Amino acid sequence: MSYESVEDDELLAPQGLSEVDDEETQDIEGEWHFAHGFPDTRRAVRVWVDEETRRLTRVRLSTRWRDRLGTRSLDDAFTEAFFLANARVGEIPELARPEQAEPELDPRLTWDDYENVLERVNILGERMRDLDSRAPEDVEWPDFEGDKVSASSSNGHVTVTLSLAGLTDAIAIDKGWLTKARMPEIAESVLNAHERAYARYTPPTYVAGDYDRLAFELARARADLLSILTKEMP
Repeated sequence: MSYESVEDDELLAPQGLSEVDDEETQDIEGEWHFAHGFPDTRRAVRVWVDEETRRLTRVRLSTRWRDRLGTRSLDDAFTEAFFLANARVGEIPELARPEQAEPELDPRLTWDDYENVLERVNILGERMRDLDSRAPEDVEWPDFEGDKVSASSSNGHVTVTLSLAGLTDAIAIDKGWLTKARMPEIAESVLNAHERAYARYTPPTYVAGDYDRLAFELARARADLLSILTKEMP
């Protein structure tokens, strides 16, 4: 991770951001690129994140960040920049439904088991049709279990909270400290707080729902049926 204290306004802002009433930014032209980073709408701060993990890699503050913020807080500026970064970079693999491996064939099954296995397949098919007929509120849907993670910088002045997906959810900065803090100190503290939060982060656990569990049972029963059908009839 690295930080730079000075915001040079030659870097482009992602398209669609609100215009900043700043003569240095009025003539910016061209397309935004990932390497340009993600600023807040007032261009007080800019952050860079890893394109795959969305973890913070770099921080930069404008030399006029106080003037640009006006009555808004620096916390809000960072939160806004991270919201933009999170929204523009791909899906989070930790929150993707895990792939379910196909059940292996069972060599112990014989044609003597055929009727019982076929009955299981039919019963599970009926349960699936019943599940399809239920109202959404009567179905247990898949979910993720986990906790948000918070960590403070080593100096205790910046606290970062990561979401269940490991993304920056919020930043809290000591307002008293900000009155005398220098830009490099602020940037370094934001990075340090993130490093500590990432070290504590644990990806959430996928919790299967009704459809997941039933689909697995049905796949297992069909694999058992196939195990029998691949053998010669007596």
